[in-house]
Amino acid sequence: MIKTKQITKGAMVCAIYGALLFLNQQSALMIESSASWIFAFPVLIYTAMSGVKMGALVTICMGLMTMFFGGFTTWFYSWTSLLIGFIYGVGVFKHAKNMTNFIICFILSIIANLCIILLWSTLFGIDFYEDFRLISQYIPFISLKVFTYLMIGLLGLLQALCIHLVALMVCLRMHMDIIPPQPLSKVQSPRWVGIGSVVVWIAFFFVQNVIECPTGIVDLAQVIFFVDCILLLYFGVVYFMSLCVKYQKKKWSFLSIFGAFVPGLNLLWMFMGELDCLLQLRKE
Repeated sequence: MIKTKQITKGAMVCAIYGALLFLNQQSALMIESSASWIFAFPVLIYTAMSGVKMGALVTICMGLMTMFFGGFTTWFYSWTSLLIGFIYGVGVFKHAKNMTNFIICFILSIIANLCIILLWSTLFGIDFYEDFRLISQYIPFISLKVFTYLMIGLLGLLQALCIHLVALMVCLRMHMDIIPPQPLSKVQSPRWVGIGSVVVWIAFFFVQNVIECPTGIVDLAQVIFFVDCILLLYFGVVYFMSLCVKYQKKKWSFLSIFGAFVPGLNLLWMFMGELDCLLQLRKE
């Protein structure tokens, strides 16, 4: 039987979601254009607290609110965010592992971005060639197909990271019964990742400059190369954050993340991530 307290909380999060829709309309759709993942949090927190059935009911209510108070483009951004938030909230309620929640969120974010891009290109004729031409000035060997794959993958990764990290922070602040995040000291840097990265770099060099390969092989090599770079950036961030903890400079930990997104400087992050994997620097 539905309790009055659950109904009150459900009404409250629906009101918060309605306020987000209002702010989105008043800010010329700024929320959905730059941070549509914010729509996921009201239903995520409520589902994590109240369970699957009440979370599903509130998700449906929010979806109907979007139809009544949101514009056409808002429908798709908010509906996909609501679905991701609901499923993530179910994972928190069921005490699923944090990595499991993140991976599911990442996969759903990629599917959502892919569907939205296909829909926008079909309905409005959006062309990404101008963006590709700008990127190709800095990365001349990248192809349009690889650029599209990477853009969808990176958008999904960034959205999943934002949802995952903010959800963990909010759940911990609200003292919910969740699995605590893994300590930084227990994050492993496998040596096989470093060895595999060297193999990927060598293979990529030969495919690009020495061996004449079919277009499909070249595109696959580019995708694997960029995925490897992202993985090394992650280990680079972990390495620099570990240094901040080791030398009690936790205020500088933000720069450990920020540096991974600065062009040129992120090469140092990749290099240190590779060294950490190969030489196990954090274990010394």
